[in-house]
Amino acid sequence: MRGFDSHRDLTTSDCSSVDSLAELDPALQDRSGLSLFMVNENEIQAAASILKKLEPGKLPLPIFLEVARLTVTPIVEVVPIRKRADGSIMILFIKRDENDPNWPGLLHTPGTVVRSIDSGGGYKDAFDRILGGELKGTHTSEPVFVSTVLHKVKRGRESSLVFWVEVLGKPRVGELHSFDNLPENIIETQVKFINIAVRHFQNHSNK
Repeated sequence: MRGFDSHRDLTTSDCSSVDSLAELDPALQDRSGLSLFMVNENEIQAAASILKKLEPGKLPLPIFLEVARLTVTPIVEVVPIRKRADGSIMILFIKRDENDPNWPGLLHTPGTVVRSIDSGGGYKDAFDRILGGELKGTHTSEPVFVSTVLHKVKRGRESSLVFWVEVLGKPRVGELHSFDNLPENIIETQVKFINIAVRHFQNHSNK
């Protein structure tokens, strides 16, 4: 079966092969009734065969980025907060690698993708990766759940569970910035849930 050539119109045989997939799932059609797939069945089967070779867990980066583009990625986000003696709020940010494919060199609050091999019953494995990995064991409180956020980021749509931790010791990584004067070189899509987390922290602290 032939693949699609972007320099020619679709033939009847091309359309029928793709539409056969859409008939199985109406969600694979756009509002005009045309299939959203622009690959043929052979190509789909070839892609599926390659993916079957992968073990569950952390995916190779190029594959992860394409999966993130096509699906909704589950994320655990943690906002590290330091409350100073005068009551002002500081946020602990970590710098992303200069070779990061989406946010090179930008500051961010730590987070991780929920993996298929994480233990059930909670998010202990995710917190271990964040608190022990990204924050290098910085002394913090236990994570406090804030809210869920479904939003679009540069690599695709994410469903995020947002938590905060209070930074209790000297940070072993990153840099502290005033919540009232956040730096410009941060990931813009994190600002919304940082604000939500700080409000929740302040309400929690005032109880």
